[in-house]
Amino acid sequence: MCCRVFFNAAVVFLVFLVSIIVLGFSEQFSVCESRARKAGLDAVVPIGCGDAAAGDGELVMFSCDMTQEGLVAGELSTGQGEFESMLSSYIGTGVKVVAEMYQCVETRHSSRRRGGTYYTYSKDWKSTPMDFDNSFELSDNDFRSNCNASNPAWPEQVPRSGNSYVQKVKTGAFTLLEPYPSMIPLDTPISGHPPADWEMDTGDQFTTSQYVAFKNGIGKMRVNFYGTDWSNPMITVLGENNRSRLQPWVAPSSWLCSGWTLSHLLAGRVSKDGIFASLEAMANEETWYLRLTGFLLAWAAFRCLLNVLTGPLEAVTDGIDGMLDSIPFVKKNLCELGDAVRTITCCISCVPAAACSLLVIGIVGITIRPWLGIPLVLGMVLIVVGLAAWKSGYLGKEQEESEEEDVEVAKDANASLLQINPLWHS
Repeated sequence: MCCRVFFNAAVVFLVFLVSIIVLGFSEQFSVCESRARKAGLDAVVPIGCGDAAAGDGELVMFSCDMTQEGLVAGELSTGQGEFESMLSSYIGTGVKVVAEMYQCVETRHSSRRRGGTYYTYSKDWKSTPMDFDNSFELSDNDFRSNCNASNPAWPEQVPRSGNSYVQKVKTGAFTLLEPYPSMIPLDTPISGHPPADWEMDTGDQFTTSQYVAFKNGIGKMRVNFYGTDWSNPMITVLGENNRSRLQPWVAPSSWLCSGWTLSHLLAGRVSKDGIFASLEAMANEETWYLRLTGFLLAWAAFRCLLNVLTGPLEAVTDGIDGMLDSIPFVKKNLCELGDAVRTITCCISCVPAAACSLLVIGIVGITIRPWLGIPLVLGMVLIVVGLAAWKSGYLGKEQEESEEEDVEVAKDANASLLQINPLWHS
């Protein structure tokens, strides 16, 4: 028991520490990205496509057509299994593969009223092999009625979902190095003569049933390939011109922001304001993703802590649930007390998680930019003060009600005594 408590405490500490790191980095990322964009907006030099020496050593942006110069037919066909022959004539900056198998999908559920963990099964298209956690799935009634067959292994001849890119791309007089080739959109379907036992359906999708082992369709495959749209080859690029080679531009160092870079690529002709607005939108999305991740980790840490503190209470409520299960009407119509306790503790743990998240973000914000960090810290203080005020008011109300009850009891006692002996009043 003691070892379990220490283990849970260690888990809580580690998860909470990771949440602090993620939340702190989210604020640093937001500030440093903003500073880099501002510096880049002031330093960027718009140039044309023909002069490779224009803006050498500086942050430049230009809109030019991609060319197929230096690209080799079939260089992206390696590792594409049965489709290597079909892709041997393809020329592009990259290939996106979307491969799926029709599989039996297992979904895990938890209910103490149903004896703990149970599983349900359905059939769906999935891009990764699906395994079963339930070692008794073959004898499960839901499995037999919905699947009644295990998933076959992913065929080695069929490629997996993923993207592959060339190492460099020519556009005008410039050469785009990594990470620019991976920024070029791959949304044009690639068609061709399919391999043996494959068919091409509508939308340039390739399907086959050669790997199906049972009549329920499990094992059927479908694959889509997407590549470069050479009918609209124009792109707008932002980066540092290093002797005609484009690479990420390193922004000037500032307080707590060192080594931040700018690089971007968009399809079509985009203005300077447009490309920087796109960078800002991407940074904001990533910032909120990091903040949400940090908050959820903090929530999980406090939830785990409350689990340790309310463990005895959950054990009691689970015991009561077990006794109530013997009453059919109660078992069918009432919810579980144990689940109610867990729901309440989950909701309660959200409050300190929010306060701690605001505190961490506010501290980092004050360190980097006080004008934003101070309101966040004030928000955390308001939450804590509000909780303290609520607790104080709740306890005070309980005390007043207790005192009023004592007074009423005393009055009732005096009245009873007077009825027994009226002479006591005189």
